[in-house]
Amino acid sequence: MAPARGMLLLVGLLGAPGVGAQEAPPPPPAEAASSTPRDDPPPTPEPPPPPLEPTVLDAPFLDAEPPPPAVPPRALRPFIPHGEPDTEAPLSGGTWAAHGGVALLPLGAVWGATRVGGDTRLGATAAEAAAGTVLASLPGRFLFVHPSYPQGRWLELEVGAFGAAMVVTPPVAALGTWGMGEVAFGDSQDRGRAYLGALGGATVGMLLGIAAHEGLRHLAGSSERLDFLRRYLALSLIGSGATVGYQWSRTPTPRR
Repeated sequence: MAPARGMLLLVGLLGAPGVGAQEAPPPPPAEAASSTPRDDPPPTPEPPPPPLEPTVLDAPFLDAEPPPPAVPPRALRPFIPHGEPDTEAPLSGGTWAAHGGVALLPLGAVWGATRVGGDTRLGATAAEAAAGTVLASLPGRFLFVHPSYPQGRWLELEVGAFGAAMVVTPPVAALGTWGMGEVAFGDSQDRGRAYLGALGGATVGMLLGIAAHEGLRHLAGSSERLDFLRRYLALSLIGSGATVGYQWSRTPTPRR
C-alpha cells in the first residue's frame, strides 16, 4: 500500500500543471480585441482660457520718467549728398583777380631764379622750370584727389594715392629741372648739391601749389570753371620752385 500510495502522489504532482494548463481558457487575440467597436464618445477639447484684461496696475504711471538707455545715443551727422558741379556757374570779380594774382607767382619765381644764381639767362631758367613742371605733372595729378564719400571721409585708395604723390612729385620735378640745367645749359661743379637745392625748392613749391589750389577752389565754390588753370598753376609752382632752388645752390663750371 505504501508503494502504491507514493506512486499516486507522484503522478498527482507531475500531472497537476498539465491539467491546470489544459483547463485554462486561451486569451483573446489582440486583433480581435482591437477590432471590437467601442461605444465611448471622443473627448471634448477644453476651451481656451479667456484673454487677460489690463488692469489699472498694469498701466504705467503718467508722471514716471522712462529709465535712461544703457548706451547714450550717438549724434548722427546730417547726410548732405554732393551735387554735380556747375560748370557754367559765374565767378565773382574777386575770384578772377585771385586767379590772375596766383598766375603771376610762377612767372615771378622764374625771374627771381635769374637773380639768385650765377646764370642770369631768362630763357635757361624758363626751360628748367618747364622741364620740372612737365615731369611733376606725371605723378602730381594725384595731388588733387578729393574724398568721394558724401560725408567727406577719405577712402584708403585716395589716401594712398595722395600720399604717394606727395613723396614722389618733388624728386621727379627736381630731376627734370636738374637734368635740363646740367645737360642743356652747362654743368655744375657740385652736381649733388645742385640736385639737393632743386629738391628743396620743389618741395616748398609743392606745398605752396597745394595751398594755392585749395584756396582758389574754395573761392570758386561749386563752379568747375578754371579748374585746369588751378592745377596748372600748382604744378608750375613746383617747377619754378625747383628752378629757384637749383639756381641758388649750384655753382656753374667756369667756361673755357
